[in-house]
Amino acid sequence: MREGLWDRARGIGIILVVYGHVLRGLMVAGLVPESHPIIFSDFAIYTFHMPLFFLLAGMNVQYSLTKGRFLQSKLSTIVYPYFLWSLLQGGIQVMLSGTTNHGVSVDDLVSIIWRPMSQFWFLYAMFLCHVFAWMTRGDMVRIGIFALVAYPVGLYTAGSLGVLSNFLIFFPFYALGGFLQPYLKNIVVQLSSLEGVAACGIGLAVTIVVASRLGGYNAPTALCSAFLGILLLLLLSYLLPENAFGRSIELLGLASMPIYLAHVLATAGMRIFLIKLEVTSLTIHVLLGVSAGLALPLLAYYAIYRLRAERWFGMGGGAAVFGQNARKAAVLREHIS
Repeated sequence: MREGLWDRARGIGIILVVYGHVLRGLMVAGLVPESHPIIFSDFAIYTFHMPLFFLLAGMNVQYSLTKGRFLQSKLSTIVYPYFLWSLLQGGIQVMLSGTTNHGVSVDDLVSIIWRPMSQFWFLYAMFLCHVFAWMTRGDMVRIGIFALVAYPVGLYTAGSLGVLSNFLIFFPFYALGGFLQPYLKNIVVQLSSLEGVAACGIGLAVTIVVASRLGGYNAPTALCSAFLGILLLLLLSYLLPENAFGRSIELLGLASMPIYLAHVLATAGMRIFLIKLEVTSLTIHVLLGVSAGLALPLLAYYAIYRLRAERWFGMGGGAAVFGQNARKAAVLREHIS
């Protein structure tokens, strides 16, 4: 049985991912004034939303390794989607060169073997985390020692080693997920109260303000923000009501991979469409951009599932999201009706 808490956390996390990319797209397009306070939210969410996904991935490693064919499964669930969607998104950007924020050349498409483009750095770095876990056979002592060394090396080499530096910087969160897996739910349950959420939220706000004045969102000064941000999202996920809203967040978590793969195409398309209509309202761009980044990939995922083409598009698990669980399927129908 899947643990709904982690799926709801992924759901909140993927909303923040889409929001962050919408905001950054608007900033590059010059639609956000440099002094606008919304820019601070970019720093805030980047301190903890990607660490959350690495931590949650690390929680599943020990179990996945016991099932066998661990690395082979990652070839179909990470490597294949990485290349397919990098080429798909990059190819569209090549064709629309001059319309999008980031120009892409054919050389950029070739270099995805060693230099990921756009959001796909996450898949590359995640695969490297899985490779290391496989090489060590899930030995948490060796994983822990490597994590302690990896973080400072990643910070030191940031800007020179590209995605390898990202792998090193985020590996400690992946390792932490493995260490905390037996205890994390109990910790969340013990702290899950309005008081706990308030205390965590206040602590997060303070540490983010301090971190923003001392360095970047991946710097050691932002580690407290990362841990408190992850904890806050988990507390909120646990306290979400078992109603349509809570189930919708869980659905987004179950579909977080397909949304991650396709959301940049959806958000960029919405931004270009609104600019063509001469819409300059930041509020409208953010609301419609985030909505498109969540809804369009989800609808595409549903269509791909109905066509039984999930494997071809690197989007597994559609039956668990839309078919085998009638409750979640009903939520989907509510969204598309």
